Amino acid sequence: MIRYIAILGFTIFSMHLSAQVRYAELYRPQFHATPRTGFMGDPNGPNKFSDTYHLYWWGHMISDDMVYWQELTSNALKGTPSGYGNWSGCVAVDLENTAGFNTAEDTAMIAVYTLNDNNTGVQHQAISVSLDQGSFDYYNGNPVIQSNQADFRDPQVFWHEPTSKWVMVITKPIDRAIEFYTSSDIKVWSYKSKFQGRGARREIWEVPDLFQLTLNGNVNDQRWVLTCGMGPNRMQYWVGDFDGTKFTLASDDNLLTGNQIKGDLLADFEADYTGWTVEGTAFGSAPASGTLADQQEVMGYTGYKLVNSFLGGDGPTGKMISDDFTITKKFINLQIGGGSGSGLSFKVISEGVELANIRSTGDTEILQWRGIDLSAHAGKTAHIEIEDEATGGWGHILVDHIVFSDYEYDTRIENANWADWGHDFYAGKSFRNYDGDDTRKIWLAWMGNWTYARDVPTNPWKGCESIPRSLSLVNEGNGYELVQKPIVELEKLRDVTYSKSNFSVEGTQEITGFQPDWNVYELKVSFKITGDNQVFGLNLAEGDDHKLEVRFDTHNSVLSVNRGTKPFSFAYKRITETPIIIPEDSILDLHIFVDQSSVEILANDYKVSTTSLFFNLPTSTGISIFSDNGLVQVPEFQAWSLKSIWGISVEDMVLPEDPGTGTPLGLDQKKKLIYPNPVRRGEKLILGNPETEEVKLFDLSGQIQPIRKIQNDQFIIPEEVSPGVYFLLVRNADSVVKKKLIVR
Repeated sequence: MIRYIAILGFTIFSMHLSAQVRYAELYRPQFHATPRTGFMGDPNGPNKFSDTYHLYWWGHMISDDMVYWQELTSNALKGTPSGYGNWSGCVAVDLENTAGFNTAEDTAMIAVYTLNDNNTGVQHQAISVSLDQGSFDYYNGNPVIQSNQADFRDPQVFWHEPTSKWVMVITKPIDRAIEFYTSSDIKVWSYKSKFQGRGARREIWEVPDLFQLTLNGNVNDQRWVLTCGMGPNRMQYWVGDFDGTKFTLASDDNLLTGNQIKGDLLADFEADYTGWTVEGTAFGSAPASGTLADQQEVMGYTGYKLVNSFLGGDGPTGKMISDDFTITKKFINLQIGGGSGSGLSFKVISEGVELANIRSTGDTEILQWRGIDLSAHAGKTAHIEIEDEATGGWGHILVDHIVFSDYEYDTRIENANWADWGHDFYAGKSFRNYDGDDTRKIWLAWMGNWTYARDVPTNPWKGCESIPRSLSLVNEGNGYELVQKPIVELEKLRDVTYSKSNFSVEGTQEITGFQPDWNVYELKVSFKITGDNQVFGLNLAEGDDHKLEVRFDTHNSVLSVNRGTKPFSFAYKRITETPIIIPEDSILDLHIFVDQSSVEILANDYKVSTTSLFFNLPTSTGISIFSDNGLVQVPEFQAWSLKSIWGISVEDMVLPEDPGTGTPLGLDQKKKLIYPNPVRRGEKLILGNPETEEVKLFDLSGQIQPIRKIQNDQFIIPEEVSPGVYFLLVRNADSVVKKKLIVR
């Protein structure tokens, strides 16, 4: 039986699920954890115990290496009372039998999660117990924390050795707060403290975690890192100290210092108005300590004080004028908020000429980062005017942390330590290693976004997790940076390898030496920056009028990812932009993982991460490098085709119909598939169509080369064929296909 499922304007060709090859469905990731069926959201309590890695989303997977996963069940929590839902949480292993559930033979694994009352929305915390490392049985003494609140969720629990207590980290989403509880037995919990007031707070907070990371590679210098998601898809973190009951933000956290904005500080407004002339009454005689009387809460400024012209309300007016300065950097970066109407402005003026004029992008008390390009005015003498001439509603301006820089930080989002700049990295959770045999701190996250998570064109599953990443911290003069390295275990998936060194590109150059048959591969690419006006990058998953564009602009030092709008529309979340501070060697390095419907880009020695879903046609597999403004040097290009963790090959893959002709690409395009490509001499070459009538191999001069037939759809390239680039001609009853073939 064949069925056709219309999704977002094109038709997916698939066989009935009873006959379909599992894990070969359209867009199915081949080296990311995904469920057989159903929805996968937040990772819940990943851990290692008894030589096995466990991953939950309240389904349950296990692995020997965090690479190859086996699903045990789609419903690990048993016995939940009717009318309640099991929301995100974690799993703890009770090595010391603190809860009394252990037996002589078995150590209890205890799931701690939010029990949501589906009728009232009230959220309690509950536990379930497993003695077989599989499914969990509901605890009759639930809930272990009873509440009357509708937003109180996502517990993360770990054992704190110095205090000999279990610690629970849990969010109050609407309050934008993280609370801390302790327990001696996981069954009875005591409230201890709350963290709030810093970080991005425009949206609700969810799915927290707390762990220690090494700083600058020094295993003797461990810093506590608190994380949480801010809906619908961002992950933020804080660096500080934890004493077992309270998290304290470090005095040198980026949110207090602004050190992540590299450059020369003009004003942080932490003391007074030295260097400024103040007119009128709106700005007062000194910077404001946050929110003023009768004002909505002011959020997102750096440090403890800022410019706030709401003194006395929206009626007073005034102006602040800086001392003169010489423009020596390309940009001014600053934080700005308040009203968006006329009469409010941040101006840069030189000899009476206005060089720039900006104000808040919307009426908001949340400051955002903005950048002003002054590169055309280098050497000029200028000054800044912060003006409030507005007297009506939202007639005030907020300004903080003005920095001259050669890097533009025009993110237009809140002030936070972002773990990832893409649209699809959320609810990151760390593995807890109860075997004690690995000092790495590893986490993964849900690759999804609640804006469109329920609408993505995948079936019979939705959602997947990111690759596992090993974490550490660095602080090398640019503030704290979160380093995320792909775990080394992923290298076992590498199959066909391609490398090319020290070449240059002008215009667009196809990577002919590496032509994957499907978008399941890994790249390491480095670019040498030699000028201020270079624009270069990569086109991935290219073809059929589709491509995933990774672009870097050296002028403002921004890496952008454009995933297009077809065949799936991401609405306003189509493009991501990531500010990058280029190292002293002027090398931009990118480590990229592409897996059917996702791309993870780790840049700048793993200090920058951007993660995005995309849904290009699976037949769009081209890769090219481009440079839009002169030559770009490419010191290194490495590529690996990656093996499927499910044992799937490209021939098993389900493809969509051609939206123009209605011809099922699942039938027609498979006839065009040639796998593997590149192929090694002596290795079996498989063609997608068993009804092939003629196959010929040509070198680049057009000379026919030997090729040995095993059966209609299987051939061997003999040893006498030299490694290189060839063309394979495949003639079928209804078509002739000519495809480039790389022989190794």
